[in-house]
Amino acid sequence: MKESLSITNLGPIKQVVLTDLSDFIVLIGESGSGKSTIMKVLALFRWLFKMQNLRSYLKHSNISKSPFKFRMETYLRNCGLDGFVNSKTSITYNATAPSGRVYEVKYSNNRLSGTSNGELIDNNDVSFIKISFISETRNIIPLWAEKGAQLAGGYLGFYFHEVYNDFELATNSLKEFNVPFLDLKFAVRKTSQGKKFMIGAVDKDGYEINFKDSSSGTQTSVPISVLADYFSSTFNAEEAFNRSIFKYLSTSDRLTDFKPVVNISEINRKVFMHIEEPELSLFPDAQCMLINSVVEKCFLNNKHDMGIILSTHSPYIVNHLNLLIRSFDTNHKGTGLDYDRLNVYQIIQGEAFDLKVKNQRLINTNPLSETIDRIYNEYNKLG
Repeated sequence: MKESLSITNLGPIKQVVLTDLSDFIVLIGESGSGKSTIMKVLALFRWLFKMQNLRSYLKHSNISKSPFKFRMETYLRNCGLDGFVNSKTSITYNATAPSGRVYEVKYSNNRLSGTSNGELIDNNDVSFIKISFISETRNIIPLWAEKGAQLAGGYLGFYFHEVYNDFELATNSLKEFNVPFLDLKFAVRKTSQGKKFMIGAVDKDGYEINFKDSSSGTQTSVPISVLADYFSSTFNAEEAFNRSIFKYLSTSDRLTDFKPVVNISEINRKVFMHIEEPELSLFPDAQCMLINSVVEKCFLNNKHDMGIILSTHSPYIVNHLNLLIRSFDTNHKGTGLDYDRLNVYQIIQGEAFDLKVKNQRLINTNPLSETIDRIYNEYNKLG
């Protein structure tokens, strides 16, 4: 599936057009430049397209009444984007199926089209999309897991609860998980009070502490690694699709009408992970090793077709991408990343600038060195 996204007049975003989005997308820029806004819009419109796929599958399967009501105001509020919308806001998302057919989801003039005008996705193009948004609030996961039962009814925002639910599913069958970029292991202990998450030394005779008492870098990076491993290996897409379909059928008492025209096992599948600031609280070496781990799990040892987008402030991560590209091009035995599967954009004051150097298979990191150059020049001026 090929994608493109266009955003006009949305909060900090003036005009951003991203075409031919690749499997691995990196957005780098200053705080408030619009990185997270772009990523949240992409996640939301992928979800709307997912709902369009589910609705089409049901209609092709003899469920004529539309099972979904699209309330854009609610979705924008959940994503924290409602305050950014104005009368000139326009967002267009296009998905091109393997057949070549293009499906559009558009928001303009405060109205949503493509998902609400009766357009169906062709039988052969129907897909199931899993969307995971790993927000910067993931550092609360260890404490919430420890205190969640005491905080029943507590609400920490849409994205936190979405990623926490994914983390819960990912750790249901997990016992121990090595975290090589931190030289640690993550363990799940089943107790009468539920699951306990532990962090310990790789050495069997080493220490083991509660996850909530581990370092801040451990608390922010372990959920990323665990979820990348889960979605790339043990996530059951057919089961998730079944849950989505039969949840509606059972509540609407339409099971007897349901006559599937496409086998679920034959439906195209894609897992998208959206990661905010993977570098949080990590030393530069660990940042790069975390990216290695994500690339290995999601693109080299993956069971599912996967897409990754991350927003970052870290020039170390972007510089490291050149090493991964070079490793791929030279068939090095280490982790590598195909240049053609990568997009890198610098977001400056609501606009996106492509950092890929055409015909050189290289990411231009010079704009990211300006701060170091300025510090060096000011140092020399001090004599």
